[in-house]
Amino acid sequence: MQRQRLGRALIAATVVCTLLIPAVGSIADQKKKNLNQTRDQLDAVRDRLGEKEARAGSLKSRIRVLEKDITTLQIAINKLDVQVAEVESEVRTVEAHIAATQKKIDAVEDRATEQAVILYKQGATDIIDALLNSESLAELDAKAEILGIAAQENTGALVQFGRLKVEIEEQNRILLVKRNELEERRAGRAGLLADLDDRKEELDAAYAAVAADVARLRDREGNLEHEAEQLRKEIIAAQAQRSVTSLGVSAGGYIWPLNGPVTSPYGPRWGRMHTGIDIDGYTGQPVVAAKGGSVILASSYSGYGNAVIVDHGGGISTLYAHMSGFAVSGGASVSQGEVVGYVGCTGSCTGDHLHFEVRVNGSPVNPMSYLP
Repeated sequence: MQRQRLGRALIAATVVCTLLIPAVGSIADQKKKNLNQTRDQLDAVRDRLGEKEARAGSLKSRIRVLEKDITTLQIAINKLDVQVAEVESEVRTVEAHIAATQKKIDAVEDRATEQAVILYKQGATDIIDALLNSESLAELDAKAEILGIAAQENTGALVQFGRLKVEIEEQNRILLVKRNELEERRAGRAGLLADLDDRKEELDAAYAAVAADVARLRDREGNLEHEAEQLRKEIIAAQAQRSVTSLGVSAGGYIWPLNGPVTSPYGPRWGRMHTGIDIDGYTGQPVVAAKGGSVILASSYSGYGNAVIVDHGGGISTLYAHMSGFAVSGGASVSQGEVVGYVGCTGSCTGDHLHFEVRVNGSPVNPMSYLP
């Protein structure tokens, strides 16, 4: 009767494995396909990201060149401001000179008027015209010499008046020219500065747009990388599940937590009791639950390092130790074949492996009695 029950259990386990292995393989294949698609999308995003970053770099270079131009222009503007200040000082000096000259004119104006009247009555309008309508001192002196004005009596005040009038008009013409020139330079400067500001604003806007695209693509890249990593873990988990289920299911319903050779059995070792078995593996290799149950511990635990304990009911629990990381947390429910952690060498350990225990009512027993 005992042999019949054992035979039926083995047949059932074989059927389960036959049905389960293709399903797990199919899941892994689909996830590989999804992973490849995600990686293709990631490559495309990175290509676009490279283009956007190159575009942003080009715009930044143009902005730097433009800023240098603006700096150069500002230096020129500063120099022009100095020139403006100098000319304004000259203007004030000339205006002071004009004011002083005007006082002199005021002082001789009455006498000059009297002399002009006398000359007018004498019919000497050509002398009056020469003294009052000359456009330069040179012209006035030339006319005075030709007409012999200096040799005539009663013309001194009129000559002085005429010379002062010509001098003031000449200075005013010079100031007007300078002021017009400065206004033109200021207007040109303002126009160039406004044009450069417009161009810089345009480039800044373009750069901001590209920077926004880069940030968006960076986010997309990060999401795709996370998605690819999740798919990679799911593929490894599916492969790990297929790997251990291919070894069969024990009569008690347990599977191997890791497909690898046992490097250290249960029993006395180095003068003390080795309470489990060591299964060879490599860091990062998924470790699965030997049977479904509830996680009662998932933390670092003394010499066990990173350890997970799963309660399967009926006083039986399994322990998975020295792992490099966890895939579950305390209080979680796990199904058979679900990844609970990853092979490592934490705690008291001399090399990558999984330390696996089976405990009944808290006491360790030989795990080989429970494994297929």
